[in-house]
This record gives sequence, C-alpha cells and structure tokens, in this order.
Amino acid sequence: GGVSERCCQRPMAHAGASDHWERLWASGLAKGDKFDVGGPSATLLGALRRLDPVSEGATALVPGAGRAYDALALAASGFARVVALELSPSACDAAKREIEASGHPRAASVEVCCGDFFRHTGAYDLVWDCTFLCALDPSVRERWAAAHRSLLKPQGRLLTAIFPIDASRPDGSGPPYPLSLDLLRRLLQPAGLHAVEVRETLPASEQHRPGGFSGEAETALAVWAIGGLGGGGGGGGG
Repeated sequence: GGVSERCCQRPMAHAGASDHWERLWASGLAKGDKFDVGGPSATLLGALRRLDPVSEGATALVPGAGRAYDALALAASGFARVVALELSPSACDAAKREIEASGHPRAASVEVCCGDFFRHTGAYDLVWDCTFLCALDPSVRERWAAAHRSLLKPQGRLLTAIFPIDASRPDGSGPPYPLSLDLLRRLLQPAGLHAVEVRETLPASEQHRPGGFSGEAETALAVWAIGGLGGGGGGGGG
C-alpha cells in the first residue's frame, strides 16, 4: 500500500503529447527497454549528491515520471511528498507496481498522479524535468516553460536533464526531440527562470542513459531559479 491516487484523472492526451508513449506502455514496455532506464537517472543521482540538505516537509514534482524510479529516489533523499505525474494510464499503472514492489520505507511519500502537466496545479520546492521536454511537440515549449514557473515555490528549483544533446539530428526530428542548453535558456528566461548552476560536461557516471539507448547523445544539467536568485556555483541547493 501507500501509493496515493488522489489526483488520478485517467487522461489520454494533452497539448503537445504524442499517443506514441501510451502505445509503448500499453504494449508492455519492459524495465530497461527503449527510454526506460531501469532505475533512477544517473543525472539525478549526481545532482542530489550536490544539493543542500532537503528541508523538512519539502515537496517535489516529476512530470513524465514513467515508472517513477526518479520520484522514489527523490523521496529516498528526504522529500516528504513527491508527485510522479504521468499522462499515460499504462505508465501510471506501471509506476504504482514499481513503487509497491520496491518495498522502500519512503515509498508512501510518492504520489502517482495520472494527469495533464499543463493543467496540474501546486507549489513545489523542486521539479525534476528529465526526458519530458524532449517528448513534447515543439509547439508547446513556451507553455512548458510558463507551467514550470507557475509550479515552483518562490525559492524553488527546477532541475533539467538536457537530453538528448545530439548535433547530428535536425531540430525537428522527434519525439524525442534534441535539446540544448541554449534552447532551454531561450525558453525559461522569458518565463522568469534563470540558471543558477550549469554543468555542460557531465562525467560518464552522470550521463542519462535509457535502457535501449545506443547513440552518441550527451546530457547536460542545469538548475533554474525564479529571477536567478541564489547565485551560481556548484551548490545549486533548494
């Protein structure tokens, strides 16, 4: 037990989303297959090691959470409530099974929410965007940026895994669509979010690697804050 379903809407589509993902999940996507990492993202685990200690009662959101590996990792790091938001009903079901099977003492802190990111409301200390933006049609990118701004608490942080970075692919080829740090700056700065930590070159141990990945794409990490408060440097705390 322990997996909350308070915000389940069972939607099937929202702006910019492809039904490609639900078809993959509904077909029985295996752990570690295609875009499923099989465990927490190495990029997130590296970022969590550098974060300031998590404050009591802190909340986090993971849009496009898949099997909720990352949501569970955030709960394990001390977040009191982590919302794993997924559009695909089949992915929500897989996430619930994964959390239940984990047996983790913090599993009850994860709430699987089957819903539309663009209609989601709340105020979070941390939002983790990993292979979510790259799955959305480019036509909704400005809405994506505005939604992130609206979901952060005043001192909150948006962590973005910028993946896939692949100069060999044209910008319009996707999903997943190739990303870049410059692209995210152009999207997030007009929405009022500014980078307080950027790691354009991550070690191999922190590269995001989906299970079925066999390409040359790289990962960068950027931490964003409202108005750029909090300075720069390596802390990037929350």
